[in-house]
Amino acid sequence: MDFGDLRELKVSVPSFLSIITTEEPPEQRFSETMTFEEALVAVNDLVFAKLGRHLSEAEIIVMKGAWNSHEFVEIAENSPYSVNYLQRRLAPQLWNLLSEIIGDGQRVGKRKLRYFLEQVAKKYPAQSASNRVQVPLDTGFMQKIKGQPPNVSTFYGRIQELALLKELIVKQRCVSLVGVAGIGKSALAAKLLAELSIESQPRFDCLIWKSVTHAPRVQDLVADLIELIDPLEPSSNLPEYTQAMISVLVKQLQSRNCLLVLDETDALFHRNKLEQRLEYKVLFRRLLEEQHQSCLLLTNRIFPEEFGTLMKAKRPIEYLRIEGLDSEAAMQLLSANGLTDKDKCQKLIHTYRGNPLELETLVEKIHHYFASSTEHFFKKYTTFVSSEFQAMLDEMFGEILSETQRRIMIYLAEKINLNLKPVRFEQLLSDTSQSQETPVSTSEVIKALEQLERQSLIESSKDPVTKEISFTLQPMIKKYITTDPMRLVHTSDTLPTLAIAS
Repeated sequence: MDFGDLRELKVSVPSFLSIITTEEPPEQRFSETMTFEEALVAVNDLVFAKLGRHLSEAEIIVMKGAWNSHEFVEIAENSPYSVNYLQRRLAPQLWNLLSEIIGDGQRVGKRKLRYFLEQVAKKYPAQSASNRVQVPLDTGFMQKIKGQPPNVSTFYGRIQELALLKELIVKQRCVSLVGVAGIGKSALAAKLLAELSIESQPRFDCLIWKSVTHAPRVQDLVADLIELIDPLEPSSNLPEYTQAMISVLVKQLQSRNCLLVLDETDALFHRNKLEQRLEYKVLFRRLLEEQHQSCLLLTNRIFPEEFGTLMKAKRPIEYLRIEGLDSEAAMQLLSANGLTDKDKCQKLIHTYRGNPLELETLVEKIHHYFASSTEHFFKKYTTFVSSEFQAMLDEMFGEILSETQRRIMIYLAEKINLNLKPVRFEQLLSDTSQSQETPVSTSEVIKALEQLERQSLIESSKDPVTKEISFTLQPMIKKYITTDPMRLVHTSDTLPTLAIAS
């Protein structure tokens, strides 16, 4: 090799290295024409085929942020979720899921996500617009939710309830979600806020979540709401008297279009706190009667008597009773938690009436004690009652139910234990009036039955031919009555001891 060859080599080596170092790795060579929505359609179908559910709203938000090379802080700022939840809890699970489904043996992470999404979209192009996910995808506009609603990254069903709620909140000044413990009232309200927060044409310019389970004083709650609506309103400038403070809140609701969610409002109307109940009755009456374009969304286990009076007075208030998840949504919940035997799952769904919390409690027990096998569980079948559901029944039997209501509940549990059939109204009325205890009038029995139905403690059905009404109990409620874990059901030694139910 002569000197000329060496000089040529000296020139060509840097040039070759330049070619190597400037070439982008595969995950950085992105398509300029493919959109995130197009890529999402394909991967969403694959996730549904694998898990029986679509990608959640939070998962889509993280994926879109990663597609656009945004940091987690920026993603969280434009979403209803905290950065800690998105980055440390949701993202690792999401990357594991996507690595399994679209990684083709490689690890899918935030930096490589766009490359893998584009590859799967090319391999599985969407066949039609009907394949598109139903979660809103335009996260360019994200309205900030004030307060801390519960996490709804995993949410099943409730399509009809959400649609109805979106209609009611623009027609009424107050909407109350009513249902038993664990049925999903708070989750539904939080999901509504999450969907409203990403609407391209928002219905409200202020979304607020406030938990009132600690039963704050009226003055404290009003002051908190005023500050949440307008953080620039110094608390030191608020009037001293309650009614004047409420007037400030009303003016805010007149000047801004707000949706205020008050979670677990049963605590505000506790029967042992008469003065507080009266103060809150005045607050809600003013918020309903004075003109404004805002809306209150409340969650309650029991629809307050005070609200019933306002409804009868034709005030703009509505309540929506929340029942359990439908069969398909409940099956998705169980499938996502590892239970896939369809026939056995359907029996569980019926027993627990699609109550999400009760089903999740059951799943934990099956995984922990029965080796994750529904077959093993059904060999030793029993009915579980979650601590939250029991706490609700403790309160009902300990403080709320009248003696007549209590006697009806015990009577139904006894009868259903004997023949497993609903009890006809005629039989119930006859047996109650002929009881050795104090006789009860027909009107008193009917009033008690109406209240128990409103509280979702009993279930009724009508014979399609005779139109005769019958009553029964959910298995969890029957189990509670027959076992009486806190000795709150039987208040007299004369009442019979019931056999323990399954």
